[in-house]
Amino acid sequence: MLLFHPTQGPINEILKLIGILNPPGWLSSTSSSMYAINIMSIWQILGFNIIIYLAALQDVPEELEEAAKMDGAKRWQITRHVIFPLVSPITLFLLIIGMINTFKNFGLIQAVTGGGPGDSTTVLALYVYQTAFRYYELGYASAIAVILFLVILVITLVQWYGQKKWVHH
Repeated sequence: MLLFHPTQGPINEILKLIGILNPPGWLSSTSSSMYAINIMSIWQILGFNIIIYLAALQDVPEELEEAAKMDGAKRWQITRHVIFPLVSPITLFLLIIGMINTFKNFGLIQAVTGGGPGDSTTVLALYVYQTAFRYYELGYASAIAVILFLVILVITLVQWYGQKKWVHH
C-alpha cells in the first residue's frame, strides 16, 4: 500500500521523474484503484508462473531442438513448432489457475481496499463475503456463491474442451 501512496509513494515519484506531471491517485481514486489491484495481483502470481514455466522449459528435450536446427529451422520456428507445443499443457494449467484466481481475488482486495474507494474494487467474491457477514443475508450470499461456482466451472470446462485444439500431450 505504501508503494501506491498518492503523494509520497515511490511509484508516483518514479512517474514524476519520467515526466508524468499528474500521476494517478492509485488506491485513493475510483478510476485507478482497480489498476493498482491488478498490478499487485500480477506481481503476486508472477513468480509462481515463472517457476512453473522454467521447469517446463527445462523439461524440453535438447535433442528435439538440435534436430530442428539440423533441419534448418530458425529460432522462432523452433520456439513455435517445438517448444510451444511441448509446454502447452503447462500453459493450460496456468490459464485455468489464473482464471480461478481472477474470480477469487478476495484476500488482496479485502486487505488493501475493503472494496473501496466507493465500490470500485468490489469483486463478486468480496460481495459474497460482505452480503453474508456484514449484512447477514446468508441465503442471498449462498445463491451468489453458487452462481460464482457455476460461472467458474463453465469457463474452466470451456478451457478444458478447447485445449484439445492446441494442447499436445
